Amino acid sequence: MPDTQALLQMRHISKSFGVVQALSDVSFDLKAGEVHALMGENGAGKSTLMNILSGGLAYFDGEVLLDGRPAELRTPINAKRLGIAKIHQELQLVPYMTVAQNIFMGREKRKGLFLDDAAMNREAAGYLEELEIPVKPTTLLRDLRVGEQQMVEIAKALSLRSRILIMDEPTSAISKAETEHLFRVIRKLRGQGVGIIYITHRMEEVFVISDRLTVMRDGEVVGTIPTAGTSEDRVISMMVGRDIRNLYFKSEAEPGDEVLRVERLSYRPPAESLSRSLHDVSLTVRAGEVVGLAGLMGAGRSELCECLFGIHPKAVTGDVFLCGKPARLRSPRDAIRHGVSFATEDRKAQGLVLQRSIGENMSLPLLRLFSRAGFMQTRREKVRWEEERERLAIKAPSCQTLAGALSGGNQQKVVLGRWLLTAPKLLILDEPTRGIDVGAKAEIYQLIDELAHQGMAILVVSSEMPELIGLSDRIVALCEGRKTGEFKRGEVTQELLLRAATRTEGATHATGN
Repeated sequence: MPDTQALLQMRHISKSFGVVQALSDVSFDLKAGEVHALMGENGAGKSTLMNILSGGLAYFDGEVLLDGRPAELRTPINAKRLGIAKIHQELQLVPYMTVAQNIFMGREKRKGLFLDDAAMNREAAGYLEELEIPVKPTTLLRDLRVGEQQMVEIAKALSLRSRILIMDEPTSAISKAETEHLFRVIRKLRGQGVGIIYITHRMEEVFVISDRLTVMRDGEVVGTIPTAGTSEDRVISMMVGRDIRNLYFKSEAEPGDEVLRVERLSYRPPAESLSRSLHDVSLTVRAGEVVGLAGLMGAGRSELCECLFGIHPKAVTGDVFLCGKPARLRSPRDAIRHGVSFATEDRKAQGLVLQRSIGENMSLPLLRLFSRAGFMQTRREKVRWEEERERLAIKAPSCQTLAGALSGGNQQKVVLGRWLLTAPKLLILDEPTRGIDVGAKAEIYQLIDELAHQGMAILVVSSEMPELIGLSDRIVALCEGRKTGEFKRGEVTQELLLRAATRTEGATHATGN
């Protein structure tokens, strides 16, 4: 890429929150027509730096230059006027508004005193078509799945036609096909001179799409290097300050007795629902075994997990056996009583109460366990909180820390800690490492391996095929609500998984149980 003057320069940026030094003398630059990856573990300072750039944090030390001139970034509105837009990792959308209303929120089109919904719908339809999103602009956001909502957030940012575009984990909840199309859009924008700051924990994306990468650690810049010519090992070493030779922790499995058996499970969602139907799905999970669920977005993986947790009792047919006995799972409470725990994919909306403490979040499904005669046994409860915090290495001063103040990786540990307190026989994990850094991923991989080694049966959903292959003893593939493949560890490849995940007809190719 030609050496051009920096579109953006952030010089000697420092920021503290009380006694916590979030950023220390950070410098970062971005050229026009460049994709610059910003990397680091959760808590490294990436979000704080981007919040400054997008006008979310008005007071800091240092200066920001646009085209070589000082820029005043006091509010997000001011930053947008200067041509800076941000796609947030946590969606900044309103569920009870339409797709078009969300795209134009804060800058609505008007016809006199009234909103011009027709004009907003027409223009929004163009952005949705550009991103190939099969959604109508008049659809309520709450009726979309997480991946579709993420694409609406991207359409909203693209509609601003900004000079600087900050993308914070833009592919965390979208499919491989949507990711590939997003990359085509990014390359088009890059060709138009837009500077893009790309934040992701998916290492393979960095090498596909970025020109340079900057690594942060503990609020400081470790280094900035060209992406071409560097290696994944070098980047990981810069991020965590140590080598991670073996990212996946996997002991030799010695499966025990059958914990879960599903026979011909089918699910028919309500007509107004956008959930995927399931058709005659059968699988097993044994004690001490990790079984992965593979499939593209919309394959029915999350729906299967929800059915096994008793979320859709009236819409499910088929048989479920737990520890060899028939189980009627008519509610999540029934599932918990049968020894089933479920960590959902959306920890913010479904997994945590962000304005409650770590400990309170852990106790949510266990209030009866920690109560006697209607009174909470707070001392016993707090002891168990601290045991789980130490066991999972949750980085927080105490269990009184609010869940919303934690990094993504530590929030995920809180969700896991809650369900481990139930002492489950079967642990269902839906995208357990979505949106967290490589160091936190390694810790969760090790925890999964330890739990399996202790005899727990684990069912894992992941959109990252290397992750599934690295973690699982067996992998079951789904496509459009049907089981299309089953593979043993050591015999599976990404190519085989992808082929099974895109097969819509034909019998299951089974190489496992």
